[in-house]
Amino acid sequence: MSKASAVVERVGRWTANRLLGTRRWTDAAAAELAAASSGLRVLEIGSGRQDLGADAYSLKRLFLRAGEFVQSDVNPAFGHRVVDITDMGLDKEFDLILCMNVLEHVFDVQRAVDNLRQALRPGGKLLIAVPFVYPYHDEPIDFWRMTEHSLRTLCRGFSAVEVRHKGPRRFPKGLLAVATR
Repeated sequence: MSKASAVVERVGRWTANRLLGTRRWTDAAAAELAAASSGLRVLEIGSGRQDLGADAYSLKRLFLRAGEFVQSDVNPAFGHRVVDITDMGLDKEFDLILCMNVLEHVFDVQRAVDNLRQALRPGGKLLIAVPFVYPYHDEPIDFWRMTEHSLRTLCRGFSAVEVRHKGPRRFPKGLLAVATR
């Protein structure tokens, strides 16, 4: 992607996030979990591009008390640990996994969620954020807009699932799921 395209995409996301308020809302949910993260091993899926500024998409800044915070992305050019959530091979390694605005870019979503569950230790939590009313982004790999029902179905292998919505339940701007293994 050219530098000009990257700037246009960043401005588009910034505008959408300001109008919809979803980024602030999802960051607040992550901050709730960060408050209790002392000593925990945390994996962030999709830590994002670093050429847009230090940790432009990462939530690392919220998890300063975590025992370990592992940033990852599927793209090795982004400079993080390379993790493909459809083929992770991780088993009970993390206490908390953040999957913020990534699942809409994964074609095999069920496999991804199953792998994320497997990577959690018993009692571990998975925080998923997905857009609902949001412009296409990272085309052509922007595949899905999930509902509350699809998130519950995807997370059926977890012991507990809490789903939150930004905006009216039947017309949300975005959704969050906190799933406990």
